[in-house]
Order: sequence, then C-alpha cells, then structure tokens
Amino acid sequence: MMRLIVGALVISVVAVGSAARTGATDDPVAEMAAACPCDARADGAAWGSHGEYVACVASEARQLRTDGMLRPRQMHAAIRTARQSTCGNSSLTRCCVYQSDDDDVGRCRMMSPDACDALDSQMENGEADDMDSGSCLPNPCAF
Repeated sequence: MMRLIVGALVISVVAVGSAARTGATDDPVAEMAAACPCDARADGAAWGSHGEYVACVASEARQLRTDGMLRPRQMHAAIRTARQSTCGNSSLTRCCVYQSDDDDVGRCRMMSPDACDALDSQMENGEADDMDSGSCLPNPCAF
C-alpha cells in the first residue's frame, strides 16, 4: 500500500497541468499537484527555473508532512522526483532511449528535444522518443 501511495504522489507531482489550489483537502496527491503543477505555477505563470519548481515541491511536501498527510518516505520521494524532472526548464524534455526494437523498457534521459531527435536518427537498432516534460521517476519508458 505504501508503494502505491508514493507512486501516485510521484506521478501526480509532475504529471498534472495547471490547477488552482482550492485549499486543504484530505488528498495529499491533489494538494501537491495543485500547488506545484509541472507545466506552470499554480497561478498560471511560467516557472522561473527548475530550482523554483523543486522549491515549491519541497515546501509543499514539508507542509503536508507537518500536517500529518505524508510519511517521511513519501515526502522524500516527492522531492527526489521533482529534482529528477524537467519541470521549470522549458529547454529540456524526457527522452526514452530503447537500445533495440525489442526492448519493452527504455532508459529515461533528460535532454533538449533536438538532442533527443538527433539521438533517434543515430540509432540503428533502437529508438529515442520525446516524452515531453515531467519526471524520469517512475520510469515513463515502459510499455
């Protein structure tokens, strides 16, 4: 059950688009996603930097921990995931690299969209797919 909650929290922190914060709820995933959406700040403005996004997630996660809505492991997972995301850095994307056409799981790497396209062109037996903004945790490169 703990892994399921951590996974849902991690995915929601980086996957949810712009959303207005509606105040405290009993759902820490919704709280985190509303306070720190990946694509833009909760007020709709662009993130100033990746660090600003990570600071938002860290602040929100700590507050949810203080409020007893997150366990320490969940708080740390949310912050770690935010650090390993492209959120707040519009020049980066998640690029899934598959070593062969038979691979069911690829390796997630953060790079520019142009670099991902170039890597795809260079690969003979595999491919590289641009997965847009978000986090590489959990691995988005699995079928």
